[in-house]
Amino acid sequence: MKFRISLWTILFACLSFVSCVRKEPVIPERGREKCSHCSMSIVDMRFQSQLLTDKGRRYYFDSIECLQSYRENLNSEVILSWVTDFEDTNRMLKENEATIVQSPDIHSPMGKGLAAFASFEKASEYLRNHQGFVVTSGVKK
Repeated sequence: MKFRISLWTILFACLSFVSCVRKEPVIPERGREKCSHCSMSIVDMRFQSQLLTDKGRRYYFDSIECLQSYRENLNSEVILSWVTDFEDTNRMLKENEATIVQSPDIHSPMGKGLAAFASFEKASEYLRNHQGFVVTSGVKK
């Protein structure tokens, strides 16, 4: 009987821990975290991105293109992914709500020139003065 109670206690504690994982972005300290895809230090915070898996594991990336490449080979299900707002490095956007722009004028760490904007209007405003195009336009859900 005591073994059964202990087993339930351990199971409850494990489930509580998993449900306590923060389901919001965590901005890493500049230069201390490494990209989970290419292992470069994350130093240009305009391109920093991250994802959270169904197992509660958080992965950090130095660019949007690293996030996208890593996700293609990930064995876990992605719960949430975030990208940094190109205009405000202290603000992270849900990837599916962000408008992603590709431009030769954007010098991202991996060189593909991807940047995230908070809205289609902000991205369009940027593109009025720079070359490039909208890759994806996020829809708030």
